[in-house]
Amino acid sequence: MNMGRGNPTILMGIQYSKTVTFQTVNAPAVYMRAQERPHIAIAVDVRAHQLGENQPNFEVELVLQCRGQTAAGNNGEQPTPLFEASLTYAGLFTLQNSTAETFEPLLLIEAPRLLFPGARHVLATLSREAGFLPVVIQQIDFAQLWRNRRAEV
Repeated sequence: MNMGRGNPTILMGIQYSKTVTFQTVNAPAVYMRAQERPHIAIAVDVRAHQLGENQPNFEVELVLQCRGQTAAGNNGEQPTPLFEASLTYAGLFTLQNSTAETFEPLLLIEAPRLLFPGARHVLATLSREAGFLPVVIQQIDFAQLWRNRRAEV
């Protein structure tokens, strides 16, 4: 019987909205304008922390900061802010057979990749329920985000 270590894996437990804020700027006047698809700016962050010393359990947070605004007008009009949203969508994860080389990629690439569909759904629902067109963001390349962050350090 082979008792060697298996491949590194990450197991996802529960996922949840940890913090959510949504602010409609200049309501109700903002709704008097013709509805148009807002221009969206999104900032993304990923954080992970261990839940107990010498344990393989972690909480991973996917943080999305979103700002919607109108397009700049042809007459030199400045964009008008419509809304600001902040979402911290988190999940509980367990690492198995992780090594120093696989630890960060599992937590900062694979875990947020698993959290992303839920976070995207919450953000789309928030914007729709606030009276705007749903904010549907494209898939994020978490591997590239991780490489960029490592290059900054």
